[in-house]
Amino acid sequence: MECFEIGALWVMVTIICIHADTSEDGIQAECLGNRVQFILPGSLSAGSPLEVYAVNNTHTVLLSPHLAAQCGYTQKSDPWGNTIVSASLQSCFAESQGDKEFKVAMQFKLYEIPTLSEKVHEVFKSCSHAMISREILCETNFMEVSVRNALPEIKIEPVKEWPTVIPNLQLWKILLYTPGEKAFDKDALQAMGYSVYSSPTRLVMRSPFDMAETFIQNVDNVDMMVFKSVVLFRDRWVMTIVESAAACPINGASVVGQMIYWHVPLRITPLVSSEVEILEVHLGVNGRRFTPEEMGSRNHVMAITDSHIVVEIPIGAADGYYKSHVLNDQYHVSYNIEPMLELLWKEGLDKTSYKVLFPITTPLTPWPLQVIDYTQHKQKVFDVLLGYFLPDVELLNITFVSELLTVSEIINKGIVLHEHSFSNDTKAFTLQVPFSDPQVQIKNFRLDVTTYTLPLVFGFIIMPEHTAFARSIVLEASLADIVLPQAEGSCYEDYFNIYVKYGTTPSSQIKIKLGQMELNNKMLQQYQHHSNETHFDIIVPFLSPVVAFESVQLAGIMGRLDVEIYDSLNNWSIREFSLACPFFVKLSECFSNGTITVVLPKLESVPHLDPGELSLRDPACKPYDNEDYFAYFHFNVTSCGTTRKFVGDTMIYENEVTRKKDEPLSQTSENPEPEYRFMVSCVYIANATQSMSFDTVSHFKEPYADVGKGELTISLRLSKDMVYRLFYHDGDYPVLKFLKQPLYFEVGMNHSRDSRLAVALGNCWATLTEDKESKPRWDLIVDGCANPKDPEQTIIHPVVADERVDIPDHFKRFEVKTFTFTEDDESSKSENATLARRVFVHCDVVICHAKNTADGRCYKQCEAAQNLIGSSSSRVRRSTSFSEEALQHVSIGPILLM
Repeated sequence: MECFEIGALWVMVTIICIHADTSEDGIQAECLGNRVQFILPGSLSAGSPLEVYAVNNTHTVLLSPHLAAQCGYTQKSDPWGNTIVSASLQSCFAESQGDKEFKVAMQFKLYEIPTLSEKVHEVFKSCSHAMISREILCETNFMEVSVRNALPEIKIEPVKEWPTVIPNLQLWKILLYTPGEKAFDKDALQAMGYSVYSSPTRLVMRSPFDMAETFIQNVDNVDMMVFKSVVLFRDRWVMTIVESAAACPINGASVVGQMIYWHVPLRITPLVSSEVEILEVHLGVNGRRFTPEEMGSRNHVMAITDSHIVVEIPIGAADGYYKSHVLNDQYHVSYNIEPMLELLWKEGLDKTSYKVLFPITTPLTPWPLQVIDYTQHKQKVFDVLLGYFLPDVELLNITFVSELLTVSEIINKGIVLHEHSFSNDTKAFTLQVPFSDPQVQIKNFRLDVTTYTLPLVFGFIIMPEHTAFARSIVLEASLADIVLPQAEGSCYEDYFNIYVKYGTTPSSQIKIKLGQMELNNKMLQQYQHHSNETHFDIIVPFLSPVVAFESVQLAGIMGRLDVEIYDSLNNWSIREFSLACPFFVKLSECFSNGTITVVLPKLESVPHLDPGELSLRDPACKPYDNEDYFAYFHFNVTSCGTTRKFVGDTMIYENEVTRKKDEPLSQTSENPEPEYRFMVSCVYIANATQSMSFDTVSHFKEPYADVGKGELTISLRLSKDMVYRLFYHDGDYPVLKFLKQPLYFEVGMNHSRDSRLAVALGNCWATLTEDKESKPRWDLIVDGCANPKDPEQTIIHPVVADERVDIPDHFKRFEVKTFTFTEDDESSKSENATLARRVFVHCDVVICHAKNTADGRCYKQCEAAQNLIGSSSSRVRRSTSFSEEALQHVSIGPILLM
């Protein structure tokens, strides 16, 4: 117990520590004296349709507003989306044991949109409460009185001739005072909407507000809603009465400046017949009592005069909240709080507990909205902020000049729209619309000035009532006319082509960003490009690091190149656009020896993915090799969880590359959907092997080939494996390979059976374009021998006769390591190591006499070639051992190197 002085009266305050239980799904339940309160968090409902049911041992009943008031339940919501349900411990569906132990159970049924599937949460709370002589509860939708059922104990002296008869008193009639007297039986009264409950120890009467049989009585300038009754119990020879009454204030609150004053009569005359002794007075909010320290910290004041208890609450106190309203199409706000006052008084030998919960809403106050125009003319983008709103306001749509768009439609169109929340529980909306948007009206009032105008109508709703209102604004900006740079792009087999026209802006001021990287002289050396004073165009391979990968299918990759053009002198953003294209390259290959290779890029949709985290179905099967942006798998059809099934005379092998989410498993799914998934499928038909694709594959034009003159033609082919059994065909290009993955080339004569002829390699080299004379150039074979200047020398493999090769002299084979294609300049090696290459390979070849051992063209001594090069040469050049007339030229490509 703790005592403090209010006016001249000492009041005894009992500080009660209440333990709030929380269910597994987050629903809170609390015992609050003669009430119990349940809170369904807004995170569970998330705006879904909700039904609230009362539950007891026998059945479940939907609580309509009418039934809730009749049976002792109150339901409300707060601005944060929480649903709060309060119930009297003596409500219709509560379970009672001796009117001392009570159990109240509730069921919350949510309907998830759009499927309307049900999700049910059920919770109960057991509370102990010691009843006193009379308890009166004034809720926001009903009033209730519970009195001790003082039925008389009749003692009858036994008579020898007659057995002892004990009277069985039953509820007979109920008299209501309106204030005139009316008689009803129990069933009729309950059919009217009242509630009557009688147990051996208690009588409970409950009336919803505004019932016909209630009446208003003014008590010390406060209007009270009064419900007064007399219940008659009788047996054949005995009758007794039990009186009950409830009176609840319906006004008494006023606002003066920034303070709320609430007056409650100290002596509620409809409830007392003589002088009473006030024992305790408590103040609280939302059904919870305050301690004196809590009252002080909230600046709540409670004082007792000769006639009233006066409560002072500052507007904006932490336990209340502000609410949005619309009045005359203008935005207004009110402050809402629900204080609670508890009295305990004594009249004669009986005690009365009186509890009243009294919602207070301040008068509506205009809340002018602010429009802040942040438009920067140089950026040519309207930028406006509209605020400030309370959290219960939601933006529904915006009407532009001739089009009404919902929020989602606005975002899908690429218009920047944001909602901003602030620490003072307000929020605002910002909208950014480029001057170039079709909805912007353009007028030329002067020859050299253009005026841009954008009328807007913002449509809002207030939740949860769905009250609609609108706010109109007009944005306007004027600019001197200039010819803006223009940009466009197109996609080809394996590259993007970006074309920029400078307009009136000097080319020296124009800067271009590809992805997140600004083009500079060092970057331009890596790309094919052309520029002059009026325009600029550049070719960007789709495997370049500036390209973002959006999705991956068996047929290829969806790549996107983001381009930004800006004026570096004025720091103006001139143009931004994205070019997204599908590139049809094989990401997986199946080989006749039962091996499968897969090359996968990092996707923009999984930005934090480390390619090394990917795995096949067997989590132990990680990438054979991986870089920052790619992963390369090499596995056998009998390993790594690969499955096999038979369809007719074919065998289908399947596996998948995945990366599981880091979050823990949910309760409803033991196998969550992976963040990254790529399906691999191979079909083996007899000795033939092919990759299955579930997408339509576009065919590319044949690779560039410059065939030599004469009847005997020579071809350059790329083998799929190191045994030179399977080769890529013209329609397979561009071929995708991983850095450090060897390339196996074969040069051979076509359709010749003459064993006197032989093929000899002169020089082989690689370029980034189809032009064999283009720069940069990487020498692979020089004068018939591997280039000694390359730190990873090309390997020349011998050719032996087999089922495919009848005359070994007709073929030459060599192996190239793909990281050979880097600049010699040390300063550029690190950048080039991450730059994707689009490589073409060229060879000069000669046909010689195999029997003429004196002909050095057929039997080249590589040591001699090394002596010819010389250690001081900065670049190995084409050998002069062969005459230009004898050489034939062959090319192959493009080969895409990740």
